Amino acid sequence: MQVQKLAKLPRIDRNAVGHKLRDANICFSRFLYIVGIQSIRILKRLRRNVTVFLQPITNVCKRVYTLSVGPRLLWLKGEISSIQHGFAVARQRLLKAKSHGTRAVLKECFQITGISLRLHKSFVLSVLNFAVPVVSILVLLCTVQYWSHLSYGLVLENDGKQIAFIQNENTYEQATEMVNQRMVHDLTDSESKLKLRPNFKLSIENNAFATASYVCNKLIEQSNGIIEEASGLYVDGELIGVVKSGADLRYLLQNQLDSAKKSDQNATAQFVQNVDMENGLYPTTSIISTEDMSRIISSTAKAGVTYTVKAGDTVTSIAKSNNMTMSDLNKINGNQLGDSIHPGDLINIEVAEPKLKVELIKTEAYQVSIPYKTVTKNDDTKYTDYTRVLTQGVNGLQKCVDKVYTVNGVETKRESVSSTIVSQPVTKVVLTGTKKRPKTGSGISSGNLMWPVPSLHTITTYFTWRWGKFHTGIDISGSCAYGKTIVAADGGVVVSAGSAGGYGNRVVIRHNGSLQTLYAHCSRILVTVGQKVSKGQAIARVGSTGNSTGPHCHFEVIKNGTKVNPMGYVHN
Repeated sequence: MQVQKLAKLPRIDRNAVGHKLRDANICFSRFLYIVGIQSIRILKRLRRNVTVFLQPITNVCKRVYTLSVGPRLLWLKGEISSIQHGFAVARQRLLKAKSHGTRAVLKECFQITGISLRLHKSFVLSVLNFAVPVVSILVLLCTVQYWSHLSYGLVLENDGKQIAFIQNENTYEQATEMVNQRMVHDLTDSESKLKLRPNFKLSIENNAFATASYVCNKLIEQSNGIIEEASGLYVDGELIGVVKSGADLRYLLQNQLDSAKKSDQNATAQFVQNVDMENGLYPTTSIISTEDMSRIISSTAKAGVTYTVKAGDTVTSIAKSNNMTMSDLNKINGNQLGDSIHPGDLINIEVAEPKLKVELIKTEAYQVSIPYKTVTKNDDTKYTDYTRVLTQGVNGLQKCVDKVYTVNGVETKRESVSSTIVSQPVTKVVLTGTKKRPKTGSGISSGNLMWPVPSLHTITTYFTWRWGKFHTGIDISGSCAYGKTIVAADGGVVVSAGSAGGYGNRVVIRHNGSLQTLYAHCSRILVTVGQKVSKGQAIARVGSTGNSTGPHCHFEVIKNGTKVNPMGYVHN
C-alpha cells in the first residue's frame, strides 16, 4: 500500500525549477547591483559635504576641545584606571568562586557584569555611541569594495550556444560588422550564410570582457562555410583584403613606409589612415595572394580637389598638368568652364590619390638672413637735406631647424625645432642734418667751398679726359639721385640761371672777383640771376637735362676764367 502511494506522487519538472532558479538569481543580482550603486552615491555625497564643511567643522572642533574635550579626557583617564582596578578585583572574586563550582562562577560573572555596567554606565554608552557608527561605515565600505570589483555584463548566446561574456551590446554590434566584412565573399553560397540569433543575459563575473574580435571569431566558427586562420588588412575600419601570412602583410606595409622615406633614413613615416592588421578566422574564398595585396596597397584612386587659378593658367594647361582631358575637366565642373578663366577662380579637378596615405616627418635645416636695423643720428650743424652713411648695414645669419610634415610629398605642416644665430646683423647708422637752410642769402663768400650735393657722395666722372675730349668738372651721383638738393658751394651772386645747351639747366655763381662755380644738368632751378645766396643755400635739384646719360650734378670750379680741378677746392 505504501509503495502504491509513492507511485502516485507528481513528477518534478526540472526545467521549470531551473528557470525559477535562474530568474531568482537575476533578481538577486539586480538587487545587489542597485545596493552597490546607491552605496557609491551616498559615499560620494558624504565626501562632498565633508569637503565643503571642513573648515567650519575644524573651527568648531577647536572650540569644543577647549571647552569640553579636555575635561572629558581627564574623566576618561579616571575611568580607564577604575576599569583596570575592577578587572583585578573581578579576577580575585572569580578565583574565589571557582572553588564553589561552575554555577557559582557564572553567578559571580553576572553580578560583576551588572556592577560594572552600573559603575561605568557613562563610559559604556560613550563607547557604543562611537563604535556603532564606525562599524556601520566599515560594513558599508566593505560592501562597496566587494561590489565594485565585480564585472556587470552580458552573457552572449547565439542559436542557443554561449559565445562570450561581453560588456554591452556595442561589442556584439562591432563583432557582427566585422563578420559581415569577412563573410562578404561567401554571400553567394546559401549554405555558408551565418544565422545570427543573439540572446543576452545579465550576469556578474570576475572574468574579463571579451573583445569584438574574439566574438567575431566565435560567430564565424558557427558558420557552415570553409574558414581558416588568416590576416586581414583594415583601413579606417574597412576590410581591404585578406592574406594567408601575417608576416607577409607586415612586410608589405613596412615596405610602403620605407619607400616613402627613400634615402632619408632619419625621417619617420606613418600612415595617415587608421591601418590595422586583424588575425582571425576568414572564409577561404576571401583570401588573396601576397602579390594581389601588394597591388591593392600601391593602387591609386581619383579624388576631387579644388584648384585656385593662377596667373598664366588656361583650361588646357590645367587639364594637361593633371593628366585630364578637356571634356573630363569640364564635366566635373558642371560644364560651366568657359574659354577664359581668371586668377583666383576656383575649379574642381581630379588627382590620383594613393590607397594608403603616408605622412613623412623629417627635420630640415636651412639658413635665413636677419635684416639689419637703421639708426638715424642728428647733426644740428648740417642742413636738413644732408645725409651720410656712417656705418653700412649688414644682414645677420640665422640657422634654423624645422620639423616638416608631408603627405604623399605635399607639405602639410611645419614646426620650428631650433634656431641659432650664426652672425649678428650690423646696424646701419645714417647721419642727417637738422639745420634749416635760409630762404635768402647774404652773398658773402667765406673763401672755402663745401660739397655741392650733401646727400650724394659718389663721383662717377673726374676732372680728366673722357670719350675723346676733356671733362672739365666732376659728376656727382648716387642711389635715388634724381631730385636731390644742390646747394651753393659758397656765398655769392647768381650770374646765370637757365638752359645752356649741353649743360641743360645750369646755375653759375660768382663768389668773388676771381672764383666761380657751375652746377649743370639740373631738373629744377631754385634761384634767379642777380640773387644773393649764402653758403649751403639750396639753388637747384639734381636732374638729367642736356647731354646727360643719367641723373647727376656736373660741378665745375672756374678760377680767373679757367676751369680747374674741383677736387682741389672741395672734399667728399
